[in-house]
Amino acid sequence: MSHILLIDDDGDMLALTGRWLEKAGYRVSGATSGEEALQLITKEKPDLILLDYAMLGMNGPEVLKELRTREDSREIPVIYRTGMEDTDAAGMEGEYKADGIVSKSGGKPALMKAVSEILG
Repeated sequence: MSHILLIDDDGDMLALTGRWLEKAGYRVSGATSGEEALQLITKEKPDLILLDYAMLGMNGPEVLKELRTREDSREIPVIYRTGMEDTDAAGMEGEYKADGIVSKSGGKPALMKAVSEILG
């Protein structure tokens, strides 16, 4: 069973997304901040990270940079989740790239498609 780490500072979005993924057969962990997520990864390496792009405190790009520069997490696939409609503007630029990006407005179908493209 694949393990997915959700990182989102919106507790309701975290809970809803977690339910969708658990019903699809994935094991899910959640973190409400980048700092919390980075600590969790030292204990257990997920197979995929779903990372909110715009968070208070440490934002998605900052978390992704940390993930890509650490030995224990640089190979973990990361999909950005964003409330922005223009996903191209939501951060596929820059030195550290996510493996995908999905709009939160796409709901469960868009999320599950993005996850299955990475995990099969």
